[in-house]
Amino acid sequence: MVVVAETVRGNGPRDAPVNLVLAEMSPQHPLTDEIARAAGHLLGAARSSSTIDALVVAEAIDCAPAIIMTSDPIDLRALLGNHRGVTIEPI
Repeated sequence: MVVVAETVRGNGPRDAPVNLVLAEMSPQHPLTDEIARAAGHLLGAARSSSTIDALVVAEAIDCAPAIIMTSDPIDLRALLGNHRGVTIEPI
């Protein structure tokens, strides 16, 4: 749901591509305490304060193999560290 909040802004044409992807790739499971704690560990390891990015990366690690499409690949790669199975694609 973090990704939805980060990407949609209403019902306009800008949201159409996001809505198409969401229709095909609905969330597999809700954010859990385990994922939130994993995000905290990622934040500590990367010495980052970007909680939202860490939640996205932790979820992707949990769902691996996964692809994260982002306009901020540098920060997400720092959070990902040496974890395997997640590809970060700049957009």
